Amino acid sequence: MAFMLAGFFGLMFAVNGVFVYFALDSFSGVSVEDAYRRGLAYNDVLATQESQDARNWQHSVDFEQLGDGQGRVILNLMDSADRKLENITLNATLRRPLVDSADSPVEFLYTGGTYAADLKFSEKGQWDVVILIEGGGFDTPYRLEKRIWVK
Repeated sequence: MAFMLAGFFGLMFAVNGVFVYFALDSFSGVSVEDAYRRGLAYNDVLATQESQDARNWQHSVDFEQLGDGQGRVILNLMDSADRKLENITLNATLRRPLVDSADSPVEFLYTGGTYAADLKFSEKGQWDVVILIEGGGFDTPYRLEKRIWVK
């Protein structure tokens, strides 16, 4: 009976050890570098968001999947007077929510009153498109994020 009990608990420790090894190897648990300092600066983040909201820009970011591993992001952007913003600079990044190594730049083209970017994905799943818009009469960039799901 003692050998059966020792074998049972030995098997449990071995299986749990394998699970812990793979859990620590696949994801460290750190999703944000220096989270403490970012937490201290959270009021600055809120002030930046308030100043961005005060612009009263209207935007829509739409995603359409074109095929296996391909898609298009379409950005419509208008100022507070319902005029399309044309003389702006877009800096965009396509990234995975938890994997920094998959980040890639996105290039938008202005056609017919909208900005569009063709995307190629290395994997299926969730992706984030982060867009920084510079110009439009403001010194600080306007930030947009869109989470998309690639099937």
